[in-house]
Amino acid sequence: MSPFDLFFDPHVGQRGRWILYSALIGTVSGLGAILFDLMFHLAQQIFLGGIGTFVPPGSGIEGGAGHGPVTPWLLPVSLVLGGLISGALVFFIAPEAEGHGTDAVIKSFHHLRGRIRKRVPVVKAISSAITIGSGGSAGREGPIAQIGAGFGSYLADLLKLSNHDRRVLMMAGVAGGIGSIFRAPLGAAFFSAECLYSKPEFEYEVLLPGLISSITGFSIYSSYAGWGTLFDTPRIEFHEPHQLLVYVMLGIVCALVGNLYPKILYGFRDRVFRPLPIPAWTKPALGALALGLIGVYFPQALGMGYGYVQQAIEGNHTITFLLLFAAVKIIATSLTIASGGSGGVFGPSLVIGGALGAAFGQAAAIYLPDVAPVPAACILVGMGGFFAGVAKVPFASVIMVMELTGSYGLLVPSLLVATLTYLLTPPKTKLYENQLPGRTDSPAHLGSFALDILRQSRVQDSWQPGGRDELRTVSDEATLESLVELASASEQSVFPVIDRDGGLVGELSIEDVRRGILSDEPNEDTSVRSLMKKVVGPLLPTDDLARAAQLLASRQSGSIIVVRSREGAELLGLFTRNDLIVAYGKHMESMHQERPEGPPRIQPF
Repeated sequence: MSPFDLFFDPHVGQRGRWILYSALIGTVSGLGAILFDLMFHLAQQIFLGGIGTFVPPGSGIEGGAGHGPVTPWLLPVSLVLGGLISGALVFFIAPEAEGHGTDAVIKSFHHLRGRIRKRVPVVKAISSAITIGSGGSAGREGPIAQIGAGFGSYLADLLKLSNHDRRVLMMAGVAGGIGSIFRAPLGAAFFSAECLYSKPEFEYEVLLPGLISSITGFSIYSSYAGWGTLFDTPRIEFHEPHQLLVYVMLGIVCALVGNLYPKILYGFRDRVFRPLPIPAWTKPALGALALGLIGVYFPQALGMGYGYVQQAIEGNHTITFLLLFAAVKIIATSLTIASGGSGGVFGPSLVIGGALGAAFGQAAAIYLPDVAPVPAACILVGMGGFFAGVAKVPFASVIMVMELTGSYGLLVPSLLVATLTYLLTPPKTKLYENQLPGRTDSPAHLGSFALDILRQSRVQDSWQPGGRDELRTVSDEATLESLVELASASEQSVFPVIDRDGGLVGELSIEDVRRGILSDEPNEDTSVRSLMKKVVGPLLPTDDLARAAQLLASRQSGSIIVVRSREGAELLGLFTRNDLIVAYGKHMESMHQERPEGPPRIQPF
């Protein structure tokens, strides 16, 4: 029984255990978020603030004006030291912690049975805190997601749960971590269920455990860090439909830039950093050095960048700065993550989308004053829309941004822009490389997908009864001696037993024949009636292949008797494991032939 079913199962004990598991994971995720927050601020105080003499501004409840940099040329020193320490931690202890952690969790779900080594969350948290704290352009969701996911995987192993349940608990940990650090419990639950696939599909069994985990983690973390939203925003309501045209244009802009962002990120990795003939652990320092040189002239590129989006919401930046900020932030994030630095890509994506929305909103106010919404609305909608396209999470992105900003009045334009950006961004352009198109493509669902295929085909669609002369039957009045002669001359593994009228009354397998021969008192006159057993099944031509597979799996012999109807028991023949394999292959071949040639079409929601 799946976790989703357990929540609605009448057995309260079963359901209660899953609630307990989810709450426990959320508790660890919330505490992990607090611990990471402390490590990040300590690292920032030592590296970026202490060495680099720079503290970026904050936003919302994490707000603060910041200062500096007092000595810009020290910024590369801070970044390089952070890159060296982070690179050494990752590549010598847990190489899986390289890059952005959410993608590693997605890979674990699909290909590693939901297993995460115990050291990975610890290394990821420390290395990410140092990377971001020293000035790296990365987000906090990656390490927090791996902390929660790692504990979910560990808990499943501790309780000796199945691979399926381990995957569910792992993704519940993702929801708990992200729901904590971003104060977005509902969006985090949707994100954990949606981020696994590039098509608009959900791992629906994750939703309820993820929701309990994220609520728990959110409550614990917010009790420590405060209950406000990440961004302070004015109250904005959508009530002018003519503004939708402007939002459509914003969606197109987000899609155009979103198409470039992952290409630049992974282009740096594949064409710049991977080919370099230097030790892998030093590459994050090299990326940090390049970013530090950029930071000397444009320090806004460093860190998470939330404070600058907050300033844009308050109307404090020009179009020129915002466009430059978005472009430089793409390069800065690519240098940090593509070089092997540790951190998330969710946060930078929100910042890039917000900067684009701010620039677009100001331009629309100048050139389309009669229909343009206020620039702050474009910032909030742009954040969700941009992330929806590059991360392939159209639903989660809208919900999360509303929780991050409290902008519930912008639901309609947010949905519009997220939908457009998702549909206009090519399917292969995605931040999370390990996303698969859908559930049917995941090894995690290989068995259930095969079962779905078998349910769609009937026995009679791919199997025809042979002639009665081909099928060897046994009379219930026959003796063991004649049965042995029949079995030795036939390749059948099952022999239908019939009465004088030709009606099916039982069956005998090769194992039954062997048992009769090897009995304590073998008797050649032993009757078939004393050896025969009740017919397994039997199978009808109208039964689906899933039932045939179930019956074949329940016995050693590879054949099932097929009858015309259960009432008359008119014998038709034998359905074998080979017949099942051939039928499945034909059905799969027909499915492939039905698919249109050429690039896949965008499927509507």
